[in-house]
Amino acid sequence: MTKEELMKFANDPFWIRLRWFLFVVFWGLWVAMLLGAVYIIMDAPKCAAPVPLTWWQEGPLVTIDEQTYKTQAETVHKFGAKGVIYRLPEDETYLVSTASVENKIKELVGTFNAKDIKVVLDLTPNFVTKDDQLFKDALESADSASRSAFIWKQAGDNPTNWLAVEGTGSAWQKVAEQQYVLSQFGADRYDLQLNDPIAKEKLKAVLRHLAGLGVQGFRLANAKHFIIDREGKDDAIAEVKDKAVDHKEYGFWTHAHTTYQEGLGALLQEFVSEVRNVTNGEGFLSVSEDIIRPEAFAVNGKLGMDMPEFGNVETVLREPIGAESAKKIRDDIAKTYAEIQQYTEGSKPWVQWPYTKDSLGNVPASEYNIFMFLLPGVPVVPLDVLDYGNASHSVIEHLEKYRASPSYQHGTFAIYTDANGTSVGYTRQKSGNPGYFVALNLAEEAVVADFSHVEGIAEELTVVLTSENYQVAEIAAKSKVPSKALPLSARSALVATYVPK
Repeated sequence: MTKEELMKFANDPFWIRLRWFLFVVFWGLWVAMLLGAVYIIMDAPKCAAPVPLTWWQEGPLVTIDEQTYKTQAETVHKFGAKGVIYRLPEDETYLVSTASVENKIKELVGTFNAKDIKVVLDLTPNFVTKDDQLFKDALESADSASRSAFIWKQAGDNPTNWLAVEGTGSAWQKVAEQQYVLSQFGADRYDLQLNDPIAKEKLKAVLRHLAGLGVQGFRLANAKHFIIDREGKDDAIAEVKDKAVDHKEYGFWTHAHTTYQEGLGALLQEFVSEVRNVTNGEGFLSVSEDIIRPEAFAVNGKLGMDMPEFGNVETVLREPIGAESAKKIRDDIAKTYAEIQQYTEGSKPWVQWPYTKDSLGNVPASEYNIFMFLLPGVPVVPLDVLDYGNASHSVIEHLEKYRASPSYQHGTFAIYTDANGTSVGYTRQKSGNPGYFVALNLAEEAVVADFSHVEGIAEELTVVLTSENYQVAEIAAKSKVPSKALPLSARSALVATYVPK
């Protein structure tokens, strides 16, 4: 059609209405799509921001003693410790309200709070001494309500064959004619039944008082002994591998009535709640020994404590280094996390990793720290494990920087041996962030390790930290190395970053 013919329709009412209709429909659909997009964005479920780690999850936690802590405070601060752990003498747990013990704790808290370092106390709450008022009240009268806090055998009830944990001989102590009280932890120390309301409140009062003095964390000793089977029968013989152990020794028996009783998880959960309440949600409560049997400390499928101590990696690293050492470490760490994961209700497992200078016989401090610091959990160490030499501060400073990264705090963890099983390594990675790879060679000779099979690892790694024993020519910080041919000196470790696949 010519232009003149088209113009005849320009002012035709039908075509005018059609043009306006199409115009309105076009812009109406455009606005509708815009509003729909806005609605979808606004109404879409929000991804929750990762929960920041608490101070006690960040770590490290440094163990201290009463004689030297005042001179160590500045060094502890320099090494970036988030908390210090002081082990209160066993018989002082229920003496924290006395002037001498209270003043000691106040001074301890003041020293480290001035450096913005929290104080954690190790307590031994499962027994009292003969001088404790609760025991005196129980001894005074057979009708005393205080007796329910103890395991008390009255006249006519023959004591069982239970043995003491400390020392040799019976776990029962005669306190009056035909009266025996359970005393597993030494003479004139009497076991508390900590799920009894009176004993439970006694420990809660201690926790409240210490929190009032500024203590922010607690680790409880002898947790498997907190509940005793009051109706327990004689102990049965255990399956003892060491034939030299006889019936007079503690290891000969199962202790099925004095350890790992039902209700431990719920009891510890109650103490955790008490600590949360009196520390405005900032404190924590855990145990100071390997729990060994996590199922015994679970309640409704979740551990009843914060950050357990669990796993044998420190024991494995103490053993003589052999051809299977790397595989043993890999298997133990993988097993540790797999077991704890069952009791975390979907959250990431976080455990205590304790080691001391005595742990370093096979693996030196530099290599040990590099390997342990980026495992999920918290190193629990004395200061001399961190402050081991001229380069120690720089190494720990780098490791703490990596611990603050999203890949460490919120990323995944997986552990492997190299293709030949001579070295062990693990990854920490989170989508959108650089991944971290930590490798340790336990052998007496240098190796070229192949970690190309590691899930998500890149073909090329960037070295960011090496241990003191790492002596590979032309490889230092910022060097590029292939994951399929990673050079490792004898008894050395390194940390590398990579872009996850």
